[in-house]
Order: sequence, then C-alpha cells, then structure tokens
Amino acid sequence: MHKVLLLGINPSSGKPKKLSALSRMEVWMKSLGFQYYCFSNVIPTPGEYKLDKVDYDYVSSIVEGHDKVIALGGFVSTVLNRLKVEHFVLPHPSPLNRKLNDKNYEKLCLEQCAQFLSHK
Repeated sequence: MHKVLLLGINPSSGKPKKLSALSRMEVWMKSLGFQYYCFSNVIPTPGEYKLDKVDYDYVSSIVEGHDKVIALGGFVSTVLNRLKVEHFVLPHPSPLNRKLNDKNYEKLCLEQCAQFLSHK
C-alpha cells in the first residue's frame, strides 16, 4: 500500500461543518481503499490564499517519504508543479464546488485517481 499525502490550500476560518471538504475527502479516501493517509495544507493560515503565502520549504519537506501525492484543486497543483512534484489533481472537495454536484464527474475523477494510485 502506498504512503499517500493529500494537500489542500489552507485551513477554513469558519467552524467545522458536517458537510465539509474534510468529510468529503474522507469519503473519497475510503472509496479508494485508504483508511490511513496524511493530510496537510500548503498555507498554514486561514483566509485569502496567494502563491506568495506558500511555505515551499515546508511543502517540500512533507512531500518527502510519500509515494503518492494528491493535490486538492488547481492552486495546490500549481504549487506542486513549481516544486516539480509528481501528483494527481482531484477537484477541491468543498461543498461550494459546483462541479461535484455531477456525481458522474466525481466518480470519473475518483476512477482516474485510483489509476494514478495503482501505478508504482
């Protein structure tokens, strides 16, 4: 089994909600067969996110030791591309992400992620 790291943008500034990005991410990882995985953000503080707020040294350090890295959204993918880290991009799991209202789209994304995770 691979050591998987999921990377998000930054913590939410609001109270945790039942239907949160974290709960959707947990459902996704279970559906992919992962009970255990690592999660972190590329920016440690809530609020507005910009590339100049990314701690690239921190991101590089946490990527080490993981076989597979999954970016949650395009912003995180941009960060990983700058660091030349191979990764797979899942859509950001936020309940505000309207693309995820299409269950076929969500299923396709998870199928493609499963293929990425299955390669050595």
